Amino acid sequence: MSRSTRRGAGVPRPGTGPLRVLQYGVHDTGYPRNVRVRAHLERQLGASVVIAPRSRAARRSLRAIDDVRALLRGARHADVVLLSEFRLGHAPLAWLVARLHGAVLVVDGFVGLYETVVDDWRRVSPASPAALRFRVLDAAAVRFADVYLVDTEPRAAEIVRRHAPSAPVLALAVGAPAWATWQPPAPPHDALRVLYYGGYIPLHGVDLVIDALALVGARRRVEVVLVGDGPARRSVEARVARAGLADRCAFVDAVAESELVDHIARADVVLGVFGSSTKARGVVANKVWQGLACGRTVITQRSSALDDVRREVGGLLVQTEPASASSIADALVAARPADQAPAPRDVAARLEATVQRSYDRFSDHLAALGLGLGPVRS
Repeated sequence: MSRSTRRGAGVPRPGTGPLRVLQYGVHDTGYPRNVRVRAHLERQLGASVVIAPRSRAARRSLRAIDDVRALLRGARHADVVLLSEFRLGHAPLAWLVARLHGAVLVVDGFVGLYETVVDDWRRVSPASPAALRFRVLDAAAVRFADVYLVDTEPRAAEIVRRHAPSAPVLALAVGAPAWATWQPPAPPHDALRVLYYGGYIPLHGVDLVIDALALVGARRRVEVVLVGDGPARRSVEARVARAGLADRCAFVDAVAESELVDHIARADVVLGVFGSSTKARGVVANKVWQGLACGRTVITQRSSALDDVRREVGGLLVQTEPASASSIADALVAARPADQAPAPRDVAARLEATVQRSYDRFSDHLAALGLGLGPVRS
């Protein structure tokens, strides 16, 4: 199939040269999600990916104008407009510009507006006009996409159930970055060393972890290092103090992503997510992939999204009952230190193979749209 026959194309272009992709709406060029998607397009498909520059203008209106100009300029030479995570509200505009230039629109719905602002953060009421607006924008993003991307099969199934889109909805696994590789166990220690890292967002359910730590009590000595910052950090620190757990919890400011591996290497257990939202029950967070790839036990709440991961890592993945501090406490008491339960050295490669299979399906769908000559798999 030639590029001129791809779905929804406007003015046909010759099917010569590498696939040309404009990545629009990138909030952080180093964010793991858009880095991995970009790397796949470049390395596996030989695509030429250009990132539309984000405006740094002081005024919001000027930033909007600059961003639209960058989209218009970049799309003139693109076969694919890839709308990045956190920018679903721009989908109608991206679709219009893509169609004007005969390009396909791929939307990364990794971060939905309603699920984040309403369901997870609970910043507005579900009955509010703002919540309705987020629902409409999320629905529009699905409807306008030629390919819609999420991160897990349960989330993809929910989007299909809710919106019945005509375009494919594909799950691209988050995976672990290149720095997350097998780490030898740290020297034996009297306590179970547990690591949390992140922004203290509701998705992570840190309050539930603190409740679980209180329930562990004298059953086992557990020491938790919490790395990161966020609006809720102070309230978590206060909760720790009220529970009399200050001697078991050490708070560390946020570090560069490249430094996380040092913290993981010193830990026996990495904590995943324990939030109560629908999203929390359907994701496999970055920290889950990273902890497992480094050969550490990961404790996280139960989800069908973890099925493929569980098959590759076995006992390294410990799933707890949702919204259950006692289940987390039991998992902490039963967890074996890293030096007593060494992980297979090829665990990162096993996980990467799982991720690659999901990206191969993405490549196949792009090929079906007439984009390129099909997957170039290594």
